[in-house]
Amino acid sequence: MKFLQKYLVIQTFRDKFTQNIHSAETFYETGDEKRASFLIESGYLKANDEHDEPLKNLGGGYYELPNGEKVRGKEKALRALKKVEASGANESRQIQ
Repeated sequence: MKFLQKYLVIQTFRDKFTQNIHSAETFYETGDEKRASFLIESGYLKANDEHDEPLKNLGGGYYELPNGEKVRGKEKALRALKKVEASGANESRQIQ
């Protein structure tokens, strides 16, 4: 079984196989790594980078924050992430 990967669309394109239009700032899902690589190299998709996604989906509605804290529910996790990022910004200002 192949796992689908999500990629951020950075330039609108029509998929030559499905004829679906994928708009910029949406996500494209595929299990075909060769197809994804081609679309990345062609400038349509952004390569996935683990550091781009601050929330790690653990499954079952749980998310892990960059500080290791686990939170249930995406909205709650996003609110907690903002607090973590704000406290990190405050700490870095104090260090300088």
